[in-house]
Amino acid sequence: MLDRGAVSKLLSGENIKCRDVEDVTNKICNMKQDGYSTLQVLADFDYTISHCRFEKERMSSSFGALERYSGMSEEFRTKTRALYDHFYPLEVDPTIPAEEKIGLMTEWFTNSAGCIISEGVTKETVASAADSSKVKLRGKFDVFVESLQREEVPLLVFSAGVGQIIERVLSNAEISTKNVKMIANMLEFNSENTAVQFRPPLITTGNKSKVAAQEKEYFNSNINRVNSILLGDNIEDIQMAACVRNYSRNVLTIGFLNDRVEDRLDLYKSKFDMVMLNDPDFTDILHLFECLQ
Repeated sequence: MLDRGAVSKLLSGENIKCRDVEDVTNKICNMKQDGYSTLQVLADFDYTISHCRFEKERMSSSFGALERYSGMSEEFRTKTRALYDHFYPLEVDPTIPAEEKIGLMTEWFTNSAGCIISEGVTKETVASAADSSKVKLRGKFDVFVESLQREEVPLLVFSAGVGQIIERVLSNAEISTKNVKMIANMLEFNSENTAVQFRPPLITTGNKSKVAAQEKEYFNSNINRVNSILLGDNIEDIQMAACVRNYSRNVLTIGFLNDRVEDRLDLYKSKFDMVMLNDPDFTDILHLFECLQ
């Protein structure tokens, strides 16, 4: 039987805000009754699995790992910095309508991807950029992954970031990916190990539902996993659930609210079941998972 006291304590923590505590508790109760064999986890990477800030310093996204890398040309870094300065404030602006924001994010990602290809990055460049980057995994993410593996719960990392950067960061942190499937923007290289394109379609923060629809093999293989925990940092990350909602009993959505907290808290509470504040580690997510034992 679910320890509702433990759940109540978890949901009343300083890092968590809920629109409807009773509804969240009921979802957790249903998931516990069904067991781990019915569970899957869908997670964004940048600023969800990774920190937005750490020790008061702004961390990097997987695209940012390349955009900030000192081995890139000054022209490249100037162009990509200008793109970031223009588009990031728009990404976190809660007043921009969803459809307009999707268009803006598509423009940003397309331009950034074009800069990377024009720069002629190599596999070695990508590895060096990842190794020296300020992409910082949230603390205890490794413990969370180990817990998922122990209970044979699959983890889908669904990211609009650069796949090879993410793979390298996880490898450097010695994160086992035995039960991990990744959908991300993968660079494709020619015989000289120079990037020639991102494998289409380019994933942005606004088209994850369309991309998910193309991953039928993965979702069909997990069709008996009727309970899902979804982790994201953008409202649009909820689209990751598009291919599980038609067979899901419960989808528990958790949003990491990293910027413009006061402006966006009500919006995030209206969209996510749980909202994570203060850029925390994975302690509370682990406690949630343990409640399902």
